[in-house]
Amino acid sequence: MSANPLDRLEIRALQQRNQVHGTIDELKGKVEEAKAKLDLKTNARAHLLGASLVVSAIGFVGGYGLAGLFTRR
Repeated sequence: MSANPLDRLEIRALQQRNQVHGTIDELKGKVEEAKAKLDLKTNARAHLLGASLVVSAIGFVGGYGLAGLFTRR
């Protein structure tokens, strides 16, 4: 009779172990997805046009403002 509860405990432990392994695999997948989303080179290539437009606009406004300091109207 004492072997039966032990068998059930072993089966339960095996199920829990498999569940933990599945959760860990899922977490690893999510970490890889997050790393891919936050990759600097990939994001820079994807948003190169927008970033260059913003930097150009800031340079234009800064240059216009600086030139305005030295000219009189």
